[in-house]
Order: sequence, then C-alpha cells, then structure tokens
Amino acid sequence: METMKLSTLILTVSPELYELLRDVELDSEVIVSNIQAINREDVSEIIVQAIEHHHCPPYH
Repeated sequence: METMKLSTLILTVSPELYELLRDVELDSEVIVSNIQAINREDVSEIIVQAIEHHHCPPYH
C-alpha cells in the first residue's frame, strides 16, 4: 500500500479527468494498494468520494 495525491493517481490512470477537479480535491491523499490494478471505474469512484468529502453545502 502507498499513499499518494489524487492528482498523481489521475495523471497516471486517466489524465483527461485532471481538469475536472478543483485544487482541494487534487491535493487529497488516497491510499492505493496496487496502482497497476486500478482502472478508470476505480478512479471515477475515488473522484466521487473526494468531491463528496470536500463538498461544502450552501447555508440557507
């Protein structure tokens, strides 16, 4: 297992998705057990979790 920035993971697996994320999400730390086994679907799930984690709902 290794820890890496989400930006590094995206650039390794799906670089076309890089521009879709904000800096705060790209700076997120993720734990990866085997980067060679990660596919686009796995990266999409990780991205969703990062967005949800950093989402700030508006106050009403």
